[in-house]
Amino acid sequence: MKKLILLAVLLAATPVAAKDTLKYSTTVAGIPLGKIKVVVEADEPEYSVRATFKMIPLLRQIFNGDAKAQVAGSVVGGRYLPRESNFRYEGRKREQRTTIRFDGSGAPVDLIAEPPLRKKSYAMSLAEATGAVDPATAAAILMSPRERPCDIVFDVFDGSKRHRVSLTGQAYAARGNTVTCAGLYERVNGFKDKYMTPERRTWPFFATLVAQNGMWVPSKITADTKFGPASATLRD
Repeated sequence: MKKLILLAVLLAATPVAAKDTLKYSTTVAGIPLGKIKVVVEADEPEYSVRATFKMIPLLRQIFNGDAKAQVAGSVVGGRYLPRESNFRYEGRKREQRTTIRFDGSGAPVDLIAEPPLRKKSYAMSLAEATGAVDPATAAAILMSPRERPCDIVFDVFDGSKRHRVSLTGQAYAARGNTVTCAGLYERVNGFKDKYMTPERRTWPFFATLVAQNGMWVPSKITADTKFGPASATLRD
């Protein structure tokens, strides 16, 4: 479920001029899961992203709960360089907080986790996270203007694991200003060996994007999960 929340937060955000708010409804197997709210502010070269996921109360008794992600940084030479990223995850048993600080080149240099992360044989180091960005910055990168909307790949570091999100090509013929991209989520580092086997390492999805104010705004994201088909849909 944490993987689904991470992907939904990644895809349900877009950088815009000044300030904007986007809201999404999420479902799993046709059952309402929760709502995502994203607030994006841009004042070149500065940017910030705040995203929240609120699970419906009934499901908090079954699945893990709410999540919040936020970041502030700047765009230099077309590169998004986060300064500090914060992620809070409210599970059924406890709350987890992670703060990642970055140097001037956008490389992670400090990590604060509450409660502290347990030492694991498969844990990755901060050096192994070089080149990856935080989840909120990844959303800004994904939605940035580009000539081919379905051609982008980037790595995400959430404080303990490295993930890869790709849009691998156009899945269907474009309709007006709308395009549907085939996507792929991939586990890269920080996972147990049993999750790194070929059949468990990747997770395909589809993202329908709408050209809006020069940006690519996701109107719907769909994926198959072990809980059933999942989706995040833009609300008016």
